Amino acid sequence: MYLIHIVISSILLTLAFPVFKHLIVELRLFILTERISSTLDYARSEAIRRQHTVTICKSKDGKACSGSWNDGWIVLVSNSTLSLENATLLRVYSALSRGESLEWHGFRSDNYLQWHPDGSSSQNGRFIICIHSLSEKMIWFVKKSQTGRGRIDKKNSKNADCNN
Repeated sequence: MYLIHIVISSILLTLAFPVFKHLIVELRLFILTERISSTLDYARSEAIRRQHTVTICKSKDGKACSGSWNDGWIVLVSNSTLSLENATLLRVYSALSRGESLEWHGFRSDNYLQWHPDGSSSQNGRFIICIHSLSEKMIWFVKKSQTGRGRIDKKNSKNADCNN
């Protein structure tokens, strides 16, 4: 009797595992995408609130713009659009977990994004967010327009590739 229960349970778990694996990868992708979207919204609102240029840049040490986007990123407010000297650090975002990848492809630079005091930006582009786990790989885009608004694009990312 117990052996039948164990066999049936094993079969059901074997059939359910791929579904759960897919859900876990999609949940990780959703969380990272929301983290990027909330960073974009925060930077734009701070630029408007403070009436200064706000910059998001990749940061390896959490203090200066360096490294790769996978190392983490920072949000800075500065008095100049082009200079990050005398900038005030607003937020530090930690490095990504294993199997996660993040890239920014922007009009002016792949190293940073900036917002002006009116909430607009002089650059547009997209973040490529990728989660790779075992044989499962999922990619979404977060696109940012020059108006400063961002949107999540799941549909057009299906044929994209990531560096994982």
